[in-house]
Amino acid sequence: MRVGANVGVDCQVALDGMGYWLAPHSYHVQRPRLRKATVLASGAERYVDAGPGKRVWLFTVLAANDLARYDGRPTGLTGQQYRDALVASYTTIGVLPFVDPHGAAWQVRFDHLVESVPDPRTALTGPGYLLAVELVEV
Repeated sequence: MRVGANVGVDCQVALDGMGYWLAPHSYHVQRPRLRKATVLASGAERYVDAGPGKRVWLFTVLAANDLARYDGRPTGLTGQQYRDALVASYTTIGVLPFVDPHGAAWQVRFDHLVESVPDPRTALTGPGYLLAVELVEV
């Protein structure tokens, strides 16, 4: 597997040194505000706003065969190799490096991974996967 992926050249995001392509319209970043409601002795509510919380990235990785880089050359990886690399990162306990589509580097924890196979009958050159990912800023 390839290490040292270049976002914007041969992938859209990089996680744990591996570059990935995303399913269209699947990339989202959430930044929830941290608030706490407290009931006062008078019965009124008071809100305390602690500011923005940690970022949460949600996206779907396209793990398919025959993907191409931005310059049109093949990536040289199969859908199974993309899937295996993502599962290996998911099983890692601790902090992982992540580079978002804008090229910003982050330290994240890999919280959730959901795997689906759209239609096995259409995977003529090997298995293809859609892998829903949730990362949380450290």
